[in-house]
Amino acid sequence: MSSEKIRVLVVEDNADDVGIVRRLLSQWPEADFEVLSVDSTSRCVKRLEAEGADVVLLDYRLPGEDGLAFLRRLGGQVDLPPVIVMTGQGDERVAVEAMRCGAFDYVRKDALTPDLLGTAAQQALEQFRFAEETGRFDEQIMLALAAAAEGKDPTTAGHLRRLANLAGLLGQELGLSSHQLQILRCGTLLHDIGKLAVRTAILCKPGPLTEDEWEEMRQHPLVGERICGCLRWSQQVGPIIRHHHERWDGTGYPDGLAGPEIPHLARIASVVDVFDSMSSDRPYRRALAPREVIRRMSAGAGKQWDPEIVPVFLELVEREGLDPRIMPAERRSQAA
Repeated sequence: MSSEKIRVLVVEDNADDVGIVRRLLSQWPEADFEVLSVDSTSRCVKRLEAEGADVVLLDYRLPGEDGLAFLRRLGGQVDLPPVIVMTGQGDERVAVEAMRCGAFDYVRKDALTPDLLGTAAQQALEQFRFAEETGRFDEQIMLALAAAAEGKDPTTAGHLRRLANLAGLLGQELGLSSHQLQILRCGTLLHDIGKLAVRTAILCKPGPLTEDEWEEMRQHPLVGERICGCLRWSQQVGPIIRHHHERWDGTGYPDGLAGPEIPHLARIASVVDVFDSMSSDRPYRRALAPREVIRRMSAGAGKQWDPEIVPVFLELVEREGLDPRIMPAERRSQAA
């Protein structure tokens, strides 16, 4: 019976320890391991981008950036394969913290055996694949939730998908990684999901809202964050949902965050959100002319929106002639 082939990338600066790992994995009969190695976290990222791997064995004690700092830095930014942290004796507390940062498991170097190492690698890969399947199921849930939110407010038909498309284009312009673009797309699709808890009479009201009505409306980012709390990517998508109405000057809601305190992806979402909103008809006003939208966004850079993101977006709008109401089909599919 043929065994599964698993590519393992060992991040370890000690060549002898790499040799031990290679020997132990070669003795595990349940899988055929191909062992690659690098001696630093920076080389790890480059090797993954160039060749990929099924599992990463990450030494905690590395020169320069240690394993824990590596996981903290890349959390939510790079789509890593499952990571198993290798520790020395007495480092178990650090290893547990690494798992909180996204590692799937940890093993002690002084306790390594073919069975322990082979089983850990196979189980980490199985858990990762299960999580990937769950993530695909989550995406269907997200699309259904987005459709439900959009269906409640007929005045914003197509807003969420247009927003995801625009956010994808802006994210590419800002140099986001593929994983960050995926999180941004999900977050923009779900950013208004909390409006399911807002009365339709408020959402569709043609005139100004009362203070009580505004208070109900201002709760939708918090409600949306709670609704999506069970999703696999809730910790990464949640900040977009919660903070897309924060303002650069600190006068937004729900938390009054200011400047760089506002999560980066939420700042991107808020820029494309206001562009689409001002470019579309709403119960309380007609769509603004394109030049007026650009004028208002330029004036609001550094007050309401990130002063570095707004110019990049407006340059993109001018260069590509973007209008969310008439985006070409080929651009929509590329951004998605």
